[in-house]
Amino acid sequence: MRALKMMASVVLATALALPLAGCDTMGENTKTGALGGALVGSVAGGVIGHQSGHGVEGALIGGTVGALGGGLIGNSIDQKRTKEQILAGKEKLGISDVIVLAKSGMTDDAIIAKIAETGSVYNLSVEEVTALQKEGVSNRVINYMMATAKK
Repeated sequence: MRALKMMASVVLATALALPLAGCDTMGENTKTGALGGALVGSVAGGVIGHQSGHGVEGALIGGTVGALGGGLIGNSIDQKRTKEQILAGKEKLGISDVIVLAKSGMTDDAIIAKIAETGSVYNLSVEEVTALQKEGVSNRVINYMMATAKK
């Protein structure tokens, strides 16, 4: 019976996130992040909630938080400026900016110099590191980005 409730919670959380995946105004990474976050969050929340006898509530809360978090991460990737805009500006670099620079063929040294020049600071989550790696940002640049949080 508990397994059935848990599965129903996962299905419900996914069903709540599906409308987000169909929204035309959202970027592809936003949609994927919201859906993936809902799935992972609902399973994690259900497992954690199950320990205190509240698996359904945990799955719903986890799914909601996961969808929001995944959507926000995906949205930050979707909000891309051009390489020229990034290089001309003095504002701090976002994660999507670093991805644009890496995909444009800039060297690690040049990307790191721009991060340092702008005083950009990153507190990267596991999901953000994974997204950076998936988008082709080198481990050297990612390690530099993570080191900025310690300064």
